[in-house]
Amino acid sequence: MLHVDLDAFYAAVEVLKDPGLAGRPVIVGGTGSRGVVASASYEARRFGVHSAMPIVRARRLCPDAAFVAPDFDSYRTYSNRFREVLLSYTPLVEPIALDEAFLDVAGAVRLFGPPAVIGAAIRSDVRRGLGITCSVGVAPNKFLAKLASEQAKPDGLVVVPADDVLSFLHPLPVQALWGAGEKTVGVLHRLGA
Repeated sequence: MLHVDLDAFYAAVEVLKDPGLAGRPVIVGGTGSRGVVASASYEARRFGVHSAMPIVRARRLCPDAAFVAPDFDSYRTYSNRFREVLLSYTPLVEPIALDEAFLDVAGAVRLFGPPAVIGAAIRSDVRRGLGITCSVGVAPNKFLAKLASEQAKPDGLVVVPADDVLSFLHPLPVQALWGAGEKTVGVLHRLGA
């Protein structure tokens, strides 16, 4: 399984639309006082800004950032192009958002090579075709592929072979578990995880 995730997708599209934003902290989200951050460039993340953060807090953390209202039409256009790249490798694509998807590439290895080679080719095709970067996780199942792509960020590839799953998982903090929210992480910490 592969998990492919576009890096800071909304912010990356905004930089493509306005190259003057390149290298600057870019925060996409509601521009009113009650809005939230939809995406933050890696330059903005260095200041502690992250998705779902109240926009007011993001302004305090990174006052010199470019704050941009979301442009969902553009994001859908880029997402469709992203999906076309993925479908060129396998019809077994399971989108889970505009900017990420799982791919079952078991039936594609004879055509394209091992999963890690397919992941590298997808990264190259996305960069060339869309002008943005993505991170890819390769693993025996979706859960592990998702964790691997998170470890690959930004713009990387992490492969978790079936016989190395435990050595991959053990050093990860509990909060790295996909789907583990604040309460679950708290419970797991109390249980000694």
